[in-house]
Amino acid sequence: MRRVSVIVVLCCILWIASFPGGAAPSVGVVAGEMLGGTLGGLLGAAIAVTAIGEITPHLEPRAARVATVIAGVTLGCGAGAAVGVLGAGRVLDVEGNVRGCFLGAFAGGLASTFVEPIFYLLEVREGITEFLGMLSLPIAPAVGAVIGFNWMRSE
Repeated sequence: MRRVSVIVVLCCILWIASFPGGAAPSVGVVAGEMLGGTLGGLLGAAIAVTAIGEITPHLEPRAARVATVIAGVTLGCGAGAAVGVLGAGRVLDVEGNVRGCFLGAFAGGLASTFVEPIFYLLEVREGITEFLGMLSLPIAPAVGAVIGFNWMRSE
């Protein structure tokens, strides 16, 4: 029953995050923005993981370590993905919503921190869970950044 509830919630989130009734960007533009956001997210994830690895051994309470991981991944991956999407938008000569891009990227970065715990809760095998968790670090912020960048964009 828990699995069905999680799947329904995820489908509702995807439905709510769909583009508004305005003009949707072309597939090529979105693909370019996703590529830029994913590359930026990879760089941000590398920086975040390195910084987290340096900071967390010096923290005593578990809550402080967890908060550091969540904040580091959210900010690092989110900022990297947002900068990547904005760079792709500049290269492709597309104007978008900068504030929405950063908000979407940070929301995606925050969501990527919970991918592994959700899959462990669903009792998915450890190898698959670890793979999907690492895969979501650059991709979830990139998706959020692309949605935010193109939100309410006029052609």
